[in-house]
Amino acid sequence: MPPPQEIINRAPREAMDVFIMGANDKGQLCMGPGYRERTIVQKPARNPYLSEDHQTVAIAVGNNHCLALTADNRVLSWGSNTHGALGRTTRLWQLGDGRWVPWSRVEGEDDNPDSPEGRRIDSILQTPRHINSIAIERGTVFTQVAVTDHASFALTETGEVYGWGAFEYYGGENDAMHHFYAFHPYHMEWPEQGPLRNQPSPLKIRFPTDNPQIIQIACGSNHVLALSKSGLVYSWGTPDMNILGRRYLSRRLRNPRYRHDPYGNMNHPFAPGVVANLVNIRYIACGANFSFAVTKPLTRGNRKGAQLCYVWGQNDDMQTTLPLSKAPFVETPGHPDAPDGNRMRVVLYPTEAPWLSGIGHTDDEPETAIKAISGALRYGLAIRRNGWGEVWGNEHEMPNAMGVVNQDNEPLIPAVPPGNDYAQAPQFAGWHYFHDNRRWDQVATGRQHSLAVDQDGKVYVWGSNAQNQCGVPRPTGYPNIDVIDRPTLLQEFVEGRITLFVGAGARYSVFGFAKGRFRNEDGGNVDDVEVPADFRRSILDFNDDDVEVGGD
Repeated sequence: MPPPQEIINRAPREAMDVFIMGANDKGQLCMGPGYRERTIVQKPARNPYLSEDHQTVAIAVGNNHCLALTADNRVLSWGSNTHGALGRTTRLWQLGDGRWVPWSRVEGEDDNPDSPEGRRIDSILQTPRHINSIAIERGTVFTQVAVTDHASFALTETGEVYGWGAFEYYGGENDAMHHFYAFHPYHMEWPEQGPLRNQPSPLKIRFPTDNPQIIQIACGSNHVLALSKSGLVYSWGTPDMNILGRRYLSRRLRNPRYRHDPYGNMNHPFAPGVVANLVNIRYIACGANFSFAVTKPLTRGNRKGAQLCYVWGQNDDMQTTLPLSKAPFVETPGHPDAPDGNRMRVVLYPTEAPWLSGIGHTDDEPETAIKAISGALRYGLAIRRNGWGEVWGNEHEMPNAMGVVNQDNEPLIPAVPPGNDYAQAPQFAGWHYFHDNRRWDQVATGRQHSLAVDQDGKVYVWGSNAQNQCGVPRPTGYPNIDVIDRPTLLQEFVEGRITLFVGAGARYSVFGFAKGRFRNEDGGNVDDVEVPADFRRSILDFNDDDVEVGGD
């Protein structure tokens, strides 16, 4: 019997009241039976499934699916199950005729596609249910959950990682075709097994070392980073755009031994490998197709005490904060995010980002390290330990998603100068400087909207509000309700509450507030306050003023 492993991670223990708002077209709002594709929650509404039925302590928000970790060590999933992202069965085998049928049909739910509200979403998708635990070792305690677009991951207290779902891969005979492969290397090495293979249930991820002692997971759209206790960074996933920051064996080894030991080829993009030249790392983060790694304080040299930030991946809009001159063109056949035909600017390997490496902004502010980063497709937001915020990059479709404002708190649209010889850092300004001198604590980015929490626990929203993902209901004083053009305090149903979590999906938002703890008028905490009446609303109340039919 192997000796017990060291416990290096601790799960959060404070239960949350979970609030939701935005679009529910894939069941991502976890509203339970009876809701359809065009249901929109217009303003923050408490979710009783996650707040009462389960004691939720952590949440991971993806484009169209979510995970939750509960106080009794359960991992729940809901939303879109594309390519096995939920890690559980969402269809029933209909005995008698041998067909797979949706749960809704078995349950007798109406599935009329001509309804003005759209199709009814299967209740099994929009209800939180446990992942399949058949391959999870007994006694496993989970401490963190994370999601990509079509895959999910859970970290244990001993530093092991479980995963399920699939990565999206562009290539093959038809470059424009989307190929989905599980992160299990066997499925990529043996393509005759089928072009749409996925991992439908949790699988323990194997690392080059037997005991990797992972302490943090970060996910992009189709890649994953894992930080070890020793400060190394592992990456795996889709190899497009050198997004893994490491070399891997590009040709497919067809040695029969991999049939029995699929992880025998550890030098493979779908198997974890060490990211080049990164050591002494304390924090990792991802955008859609780019990555960040922040070091511990340097202990020697003329930069002693500084904490450096390394970046790599897609950079056509300077998402990594590096100028265009630092990012050569690479061929990305068929990739829908390539702005220049089949070419995309990429920072090939981890490179220091000077702007994010402990540089202060004003004479009276000391240099301070990065605390948190959240990246979208074409822009990023960050928070320093002193509460300053950062914004960089570009967002062509929704410029207000960056929340950049001028000295008078009026919206600005940042632009990336053209040309390949641009040698300066991209524009940094806006949401952190001039909005009532706010200092920030948390940040989250969706597809075209952003969320931030200040150090008083207040939530601010901005960007696209077409599906009320910013929680600003109609009517308002904004000339265009579909766009919140500057960081705006979200007061409805959240005033006075202590924010523990914010998450932004493609067209929806999720909040976690401390259960039973509220701020008093002086900004301090008050425990054991009587729960307000609106906290006790049932899921049926979504049918009243909070829900409308609309959206795309």
